[in-house]
Amino acid sequence: MPLGKQFWVFKDTVLQPGYPQDISLFGHGMPAQSIETAVWWEDVAKTYFFKGDRYWRYNEDMRTMDPGYPKTIAVWKGVPDSPQGAFVDKANGFTYFYKGKEYWKFNNQRLRVEPGYPRSILKDFMGCDGTASDPARPGGPGGPGVPPDDGTSNVVIELDNTTGTVQAMAVVVPCVLLLCLLALVYTVVQFKRKGTPRHILYCKRSMQEWV
Repeated sequence: MPLGKQFWVFKDTVLQPGYPQDISLFGHGMPAQSIETAVWWEDVAKTYFFKGDRYWRYNEDMRTMDPGYPKTIAVWKGVPDSPQGAFVDKANGFTYFYKGKEYWKFNNQRLRVEPGYPRSILKDFMGCDGTASDPARPGGPGGPGVPPDDGTSNVVIELDNTTGTVQAMAVVVPCVLLLCLLALVYTVVQFKRKGTPRHILYCKRSMQEWV
């Protein structure tokens, strides 16, 4: 992860020992500062540095910058200028670039961004749905019963009755169980006071004859 004249190396989310280090360790042929994104392609032993509309390629085996760089970022078809970060999904063969609130899914084999991108980081990675209300929904903006747009914002609040139902059940069920418990206690007390009824005793004696 580059920042200014220094860079950090993380494995997953763990900072590796010995970092940060000076970006000049990569030698000549690349900007000395303000690298915006760096991503390592392990299979080809190359690290790619991005800044603005250009990128550089570093040979990890030779520890030198490859000749002929920088090149235009247009080689990475669909990736925007000045990406703010990137990570590799090695198992599935994709590199994800992100910028602002959007991200791009780059196919490492086809060397192009997948159709349907960019997509929202907030929605896909964090579960935040920032989409507007459906205009065709009854009672929604532009739906039946809604006055024409006068330049003000209409806020629609939908209440979910599920929570109220769960709360009601949480009160009713313990009450029913308590009543059943009281009835059982009352029955036991009556048995102790009056003794065992004769028809129950007779039933016990009759059963003993069959056992």
